[in-house]
Amino acid sequence: MTHAAIRIGSVEVVPLCDGWAALPLTRELPGRGVDWELERATYPWAFADDDAAAWAWHVHAFLVRSAGGAILVDTGIGHFGDPPYDVAGSMDDELGSAGVAPDDVRHVIHTHLHSDHAGGACRPDGVPRFPSAIHHVHPADWAFFAHDDGSGEAGAREAMRRLEARGTLDLDPCDREIAPGVRVVHSPGHTPGHRSVILVDGDACLLLTGDLLHLPVQAAHPAWESTHDEDPALGVASRTAWLARARDAGWRVAVSHFGRPFGRVVASGSGQRWDPG
Repeated sequence: MTHAAIRIGSVEVVPLCDGWAALPLTRELPGRGVDWELERATYPWAFADDDAAAWAWHVHAFLVRSAGGAILVDTGIGHFGDPPYDVAGSMDDELGSAGVAPDDVRHVIHTHLHSDHAGGACRPDGVPRFPSAIHHVHPADWAFFAHDDGSGEAGAREAMRRLEARGTLDLDPCDREIAPGVRVVHSPGHTPGHRSVILVDGDACLLLTGDLLHLPVQAAHPAWESTHDEDPALGVASRTAWLARARDAGWRVAVSHFGRPFGRVVASGSGQRWDPG
């Protein structure tokens, strides 16, 4: 599925899409009394067309293309899609359409190690897909996912082991700039080492959220706990703080699982809302 690229100053940001699957709304924000009909009317692209009880879970990675080279934020699901997350990895085709070869990628930032974000790091035979890249992972996530604890993230776990053996896994825990204008920041809760990415070029800024949120209604209600977060209270703190910062500074925002991946968080009355414009 093709989505238009955007520019942040002189930097191009290209969404790479593995596709989408319809997931049940019953798992989303239980007990909150969400008016899903209103949400569907406001954000029709966020929902499955033929199923009133499902939302459209998209799987995106992002190519950051600047004078300093190609950087990936996440790698898609690879070959680890299983029902109901029945999505086939398309990163090779998506990158090819953008005119980028896997060998061109110099850095891969893993927002976290769930397989829908990190599964594409290696090919089905275990060979790293991006052989020239340094892979950046927060050590709290690697510690959390490194062992077979029944978490179901075997794909990402094995990929990271392969990269670690090659010496291309960077586990520096610090919030820092990993390339000019590209900064990683710890935003835990969804997973212990979850990170977001801030891209700055001149006066323009983009917050790539990772999994700070999954549905537009969470932008309006960041204090509502998510069933997707390992630590829901910490997830609330990260989501609230970073969305407020993006709103107040007027940053653009990129969301991995939105059908339209780019937008903004804008003030609305006494609160805020998602603006896909």
